[in-house]
Formats: sequence, structure tokens, C-alpha cells
Amino acid sequence: MEQKALHVVAGVIRRGGYVLIAKRFPGGPHGGYWEFPGGKVESGEHERDALIRELREELDISVEVEERWGEVIHSYPHATIRLAFYFCDISSGTPRAVGCEKVKWVRSENLHQYPMPEADSEIVNAMSSP
Repeated sequence: MEQKALHVVAGVIRRGGYVLIAKRFPGGPHGGYWEFPGGKVESGEHERDALIRELREELDISVEVEERWGEVIHSYPHATIRLAFYFCDISSGTPRAVGCEKVKWVRSENLHQYPMPEADSEIVNAMSSP
């Protein structure tokens, strides 16, 4: 059986030493885990446009997408994902859980305390590196 390949984007939204994370709904792959908010890039869609759309749908916010911070490729049992991360600033709205179970502002140094899918954990590790 051939494994699915998914192209995904996520936003690293920082504010005063805190980073915004979202908790996935229970059930499904990584249900109940925390992640950097974002989602799938649709066919023909640019990463930045996908991230703006996903953050509007998931958190009811508008964002300014800054530089592309990195990319992680990770194989899970259900799919191989290519996850691109961008720094973002909220331009309007207050993050609220629309397409996720809950959202939380967490101090950057405490991100390791939240269970995350392996791809997101790699970004946390990179953020912690000098």
C-alpha cells in the first residue's frame, strides 16, 4: 500500500515570549495532541495563502505571514508529511478554537511540556537550539 504524501503549513505565532499552540480534536491521527496551528496546502495553492486560509478557518484570525522558518519531512504510519513553518503576526482577531479543541499561549521554554506530533516537536527542538 502506497503511503499518502501531504503538504502542510504551520504558523509560529509569537507574542512577548509566548507561542500560540492549538490542541487537536480527539480521534484521528494525533488526536488530543498540541500543534502549531495550520493545515493542508490545497492543489495549486501557495504555502502563504494556505496558511492565511487555515488560520482564518481554525482560529478565526487574520495574519501577516513573515519569513519561512523551516521545513520538516516526517513519515507517520498514515502519511508522509512535508511541513513548512512560517513566523506570523496576528493582524486582526483574537485566536479562538474554531477548528481545534482549544488554543493556548505557552512560554517558549515550556513547549516541551505539551505532547506534540513528532514533526512539531522537531520545530520545538530547533527553537530551543542556540
